[in-house]
Amino acid sequence: MKKRLAALLIPAAALLAACNATAPTQGNAASPPCNTSTDSQAPTPLIYSARAGDTQNVRCLLDAGADVHAANAKGGTALMFAAGRGHTATVQLLLDRGARADTADKDGFTALMTAAEGGRTDIARLLIEQGANINATKTGGDAPGSTALMWAATFGHTDTARLLIDKGAQVNATDGNGATALMLAVYRGHADTARLLIERGANLNIVATARPATALDLAQEAGHSAIAKMLHAAGAKSAKK
Repeated sequence: MKKRLAALLIPAAALLAACNATAPTQGNAASPPCNTSTDSQAPTPLIYSARAGDTQNVRCLLDAGADVHAANAKGGTALMFAAGRGHTATVQLLLDRGARADTADKDGFTALMTAAEGGRTDIARLLIEQGANINATKTGGDAPGSTALMWAATFGHTDTARLLIDKGAQVNATDGNGATALMLAVYRGHADTARLLIERGANLNIVATARPATALDLAQEAGHSAIAKMLHAAGAKSAKK
């Protein structure tokens, strides 16, 4: 009886080890039922499957005991990868299984910022509903001080920006260079996003700290004449004397 019990326990233990391993299990004739593939960016099977949006395998791995909070070398978690890739069902499952909605990597880049960068409005809503900090700021790496709204504005994701503002995003927050979401939108030529920000109270005449420039200056420098005209009509001024 003891031998039979031990035989039953061995596969379960092997599966749990594979779920949290940093490399796929090789050469095991009795391979576990879950896919345990990994790579350098996704060093655990859970992160790998979440990035691919393989919700069924994510569930299999979690059921087997995979750590929902496991991260890669940069601090990226399964939730962050799923959010950035737009895998709504996978994000929902990870949240249901205890993933922190406000999870962030080592540079303070949050799951919500990842969703905003990709224009994943439905996922941004899920994360906010689960307590993600809308006004969290990036602490290191590229674009320190940036917020989720700034990432949405940078890439012209107007619907995502609207959701963030509706949920309390600070329209006039500034990043480490003193740039606002409006400045980022106009410099990239995203007229619809800029229009939304103006309608929602963006300060047109904040001057960036990295160099004296307003949103109007940036629009003109980038050659976005229609946006510059829109800003001027709304009362924007130049920082140049």
